[in-house]
Amino acid sequence: MKTVDLRDCLQSWPYDETNNVRTAHGADGRAIILVRRPMGIEQYEADGRPDGLCETEGLRGTGVDSLHAGAAAPEHADFALELSPAVCRALFSEASAYYERLILLFRLRDWPRAERDAVQVLRLIDTLRQHAQCAEDRMQLEPWRPHLTRLRSVARAIALLDRRQFREAVLAAREVPGVFADSGDTVPEPARLADVLLERVMDSLVSRPACGIHGESSFIRQDDFWMIRHHGDTAFLKCTRGLQCLAHLLRSPGREFHVSELLASLSDPPLAVAGGVNGRSHCDAEHLVPAGLSDGGPILDVQAKAEYKRRLRELREELDEAEQFNAPDRAAKAQEEMNAIAQHLASAIGLGGRDRKASSEAERARCAVTKRIKQAIERIADAIPALGHHLTARIRTGYFCSYNPHPDRPVAWNF
Repeated sequence: MKTVDLRDCLQSWPYDETNNVRTAHGADGRAIILVRRPMGIEQYEADGRPDGLCETEGLRGTGVDSLHAGAAAPEHADFALELSPAVCRALFSEASAYYERLILLFRLRDWPRAERDAVQVLRLIDTLRQHAQCAEDRMQLEPWRPHLTRLRSVARAIALLDRRQFREAVLAAREVPGVFADSGDTVPEPARLADVLLERVMDSLVSRPACGIHGESSFIRQDDFWMIRHHGDTAFLKCTRGLQCLAHLLRSPGREFHVSELLASLSDPPLAVAGGVNGRSHCDAEHLVPAGLSDGGPILDVQAKAEYKRRLRELREELDEAEQFNAPDRAAKAQEEMNAIAQHLASAIGLGGRDRKASSEAERARCAVTKRIKQAIERIADAIPALGHHLTARIRTGYFCSYNPHPDRPVAWNF
């Protein structure tokens, strides 16, 4: 076996964080990128996959190409592409490698290759948004889109400047927000335009949105605020009842809570709980609601029952298919959801198919809790979009509310 000692290479290239990237050629003459780290050297391929492999582990046999080959379904596929959580994880890992190389190419001022890598990752984001099975996977890389779009436009504009195509470079530069903001519509001289463009993307070159799959998230009450952290993003939101209800659901994933349980969990007076003390319910912060069992209409309306029946048909087909292909895990999940729907229908429909009635207090509580939870999720989405998408997909509201994270996308919450 041939012995290798990297000390000679490391000693000839002392570590300097301001000058730690260079290009070189492999033994066969191919272009490579070397990165000097404090304890060694990293190598990236300049073309193709950054790691030099031919295929991503986890994509074999799926019909999905690697990112450098398109990161999408075959152009003439005769099936609807669905990217499983396992395939998405493999593509996330590969996309991270492409992004790291993109940043190195910017430092090396290799604009054509930088534009190429930005376009590739943007194509992947579009593919995931359209074809990922899991809602979290569809939105996982969306925070990258603004950064990548700016980097792509900047790389394209500077490449055009290098080819002395000034008019085309200006058109590409106008796609970068704020490039001409300081001087109105005045276009900088060609020599200055490249510097202006790079100034606009400096933040994107030193940081990027996190792509955590199983990272820890926080939902912590601090006096009158909630500190919410998810995938590296942090928000402080003023305490509301909707956020309190969310916290209660997040603490017990998979468990269903009747709205009265959620209201009772609030630290301040709840919104409206049927059967309150001495014939009165608690206050909902605006009104006192008399307790009783007055008719509040059917628990499920016509549209809700139709949707449940449609979903049951889909689940029966999925169960038959899973049994046909000997997929016990898939069959168990379908059966579990069918049982849950059947139980809910049984609680809403009595003998002879007659609708069970909801008390007006319970209906008021359902409306109030649903409204406050949705408002809380909207506030979270404004501050941390990825978490907003996650909660929108995984929080169920109604007479019974629950938090149901995807089994392949669990979130480790810290309270």
